[in-house]
Formats: sequence, C-alpha cells, structure tokens
Amino acid sequence: MSHNISIEDVFAPSTGVEIVFNLNSLNPFTSSSIIYDADHKKKSIIVAQPNRRITPSTSFEEMHLTTLLKVDLEKKRFGIKCKPSIFHNDYCLFDNSKVAAITVEYTPPLLETNIRSAYRMPITKDYTVKAKLIFNNNSYYSTKDFFIRDISISGLGIIVPIRRNKIINPLSTLKRHSQAVIGMLLMTPNSKQPFATIPLKIEVARLNQNQSENHIFIGVKFIGLTPDKEGQLNKFIHMAQLDGLRRLSRIDEN
Repeated sequence: MSHNISIEDVFAPSTGVEIVFNLNSLNPFTSSSIIYDADHKKKSIIVAQPNRRITPSTSFEEMHLTTLLKVDLEKKRFGIKCKPSIFHNDYCLFDNSKVAAITVEYTPPLLETNIRSAYRMPITKDYTVKAKLIFNNNSYYSTKDFFIRDISISGLGIIVPIRRNKIINPLSTLKRHSQAVIGMLLMTPNSKQPFATIPLKIEVARLNQNQSENHIFIGVKFIGLTPDKEGQLNKFIHMAQLDGLRRLSRIDEN
C-alpha cells in the first residue's frame, strides 16, 4: 500500500470499526463494532460483540476489520484480514463492567479496500427504511413484497420472497441491469415523521439466487442521487452508526 499508515495507528482502542464478512463476494455483510484493546505484537485485537452476534458457528469465507480514514482530504476505507480466536462472554472493561467481546487475530498488510466494502448499514428496529418500488408499472412495498436488509450511500441490499401467497413474486424475476423507481422513507427512533424522503431510480447490480430456498438477494445501485439527498442519506447512516457504537461502548449507561 502506498499510504504511509501503520496498522497500530489505524486500529487503536476506542476506534469505531466495521467487521466485514465475505468482502469480495456478491453478498458481503457488515456489522459495526468498536475496539476495546489491541496487542499488535501478537497481532490480536479485542472488539465488541456486534448487535448481530458472531459465534463459533457463524459461517463465512473471509473476514476483515475495516475503518474509514481521511487521506489527502478524502475519506478512504482500510482493512486487515482477520479471524476470530476467542469469544468472551464477560470481558472486563476499565470500569469493571463486563461485556461480550471477540478477540480476532489479524494478518498484515493494511489494505485500501475496494468499493464493495463501503459501509452498509444493517436495517434495525430503530433505524428503518420504508420503501415503495415501481417496476413494470406495478407498485411493490417493503415488508410485504420485499425486505430491505441494508443500505449504503451507493445502494440497497434487498431480500425478495420468491412467492407471495403461492404466486410467483414478479420482483424475483428481476435480472442484472433491470431498472425500477423507488421512494424511500428514512425513519429514526421514536419519530413519527420521516427523517428524509428520497425518490430515485435503482438498477440491479448483483443477484444471489441461492440466498435461501424461498428467497433471493438483490443488490441495487442508486441512479441520480442528488447531492442534497446524498447528504441526508449519509447523515442518516452516520447517526445509526454512532448510535450503535454508543450502545457497544456503553456510553448511554449511567
């Protein structure tokens, strides 16, 4: 890597990180965490157990620890390949409180990760996205015809049931490069009004027909996201990420 940045400086205690599974696959998944401690001589880092728990039975082909850095006035994502080695049920923090944590062992070098690793915010009960999708002049609704799994500045991850009431779901017939119109409502905790309303076009960028027996995964990219709407979306994702990190670091506790 050409940037003169050390792993020790990047992955230090209290740094917010994203754990990315299957970074280079068609179906990567990201979970927010925070670093509790690091022993770079042993190439090990202790991170908070994310909201979507990682267990010894969690299946994945590769795992990376990543974070965003500002380099040459531009935000870039860097990561290291790693694997979990110890699962802590009662890791002791500096205030003697005990939390769930994971020790990961990493393998240098530090790499600038590609566009597929851009942060994808998992949809939660607190930060949700409601959406209406129009395809072939027909309207489809989230939670009924499809489910939004995650969102990023560049697109959405959508889970589509293959059938609805024993009838083929038309959305399951989408192909790569298929385009549709979508309207999204970004909802924040305890708010009856949307944080933002974003209408735009989407295009199917990738498909996973083997997501499960009854569902397919569709990754779509945004087309025509205006600067003001991009700013709103970025703020929404950042708010959700900070809220998740606060929960993990126990800042909200008395």
